[in-house]
Amino acid sequence: LFRSARSLGVQVGGKVTVYPAKDLGPILRALNEAETAANPKDAIKKIRSLVLPAELTVTGIFASGRYQYDSEILLVPLHIGQELYGLEDSVHGVSVWLTEPYAAPAYATKFRTKTFPNLEAATWIDLNREIFDAIRLERNTMFFLLLFIVIVAAFSIMNTLITVTVMKTREIGVMKALGATRNQIIWVFLTQGMVVGAFGNITGVGLGLSILYWRNEFKDWLAARLGIEIFPPGIYQFSSIPAELIPSDLAIICVSAFVICSLAALLPAVVAARLEPIKALRHD
Repeated sequence: LFRSARSLGVQVGGKVTVYPAKDLGPILRALNEAETAANPKDAIKKIRSLVLPAELTVTGIFASGRYQYDSEILLVPLHIGQELYGLEDSVHGVSVWLTEPYAAPAYATKFRTKTFPNLEAATWIDLNREIFDAIRLERNTMFFLLLFIVIVAAFSIMNTLITVTVMKTREIGVMKALGATRNQIIWVFLTQGMVVGAFGNITGVGLGLSILYWRNEFKDWLAARLGIEIFPPGIYQFSSIPAELIPSDLAIICVSAFVICSLAALLPAVVAARLEPIKALRHD
């Protein structure tokens, strides 16, 4: 695979020496036999056949996108793998590919209970459970982090509108003196909060989708220019940053941010609406 070939410094047509991963039992037995053998040369030849590596020719290089596979796994013909492991005609296991990946647990249960009762079946979910738990924890953490960011932004909007209320006290008094009702004053400030929330949503979604689209280019630029590795493949097991845009989650985030920013303008709006015209005009 790609990272294995790069770390070994080989290309298509090159040679790779693979040492056998056989059990030490046959080697130890051959050593014991060599001590009492009448013909030491034959015994040494037998031992050499057990420990000598196999020289393989690289016929292709490809990248799967998974760091663990690309850096640790070599694909060889079945008979060569059986010879290296000393399996004769047997295999360690069989991989089954499904068109529907999330049906893997149901098929594994069926294999264990009905088709092959003595079979030990492990799905891709079982093999990557720790990664999924880490992703679930990160997602929950990001939800609360985003919630606190929106709340802080809402407080900023509230403080800004309170400042505007204080600065525009005279203007509010003039509006009420001209016949503006409390609801009209409230809607002026609520509209301002809604405009800020809508503008923030549009700007945030635009920037977020742009970064999402060029996420891997941005990651490579940070690594090349600043030496910052924000997505180490050795930890996350992916050579590039995977992403999936879920419209429902995006809609919930945008609507929640808009509602919170609009409600943040409610308190300043109520304060402005309760101002008496005479007191407001005497403000200066």
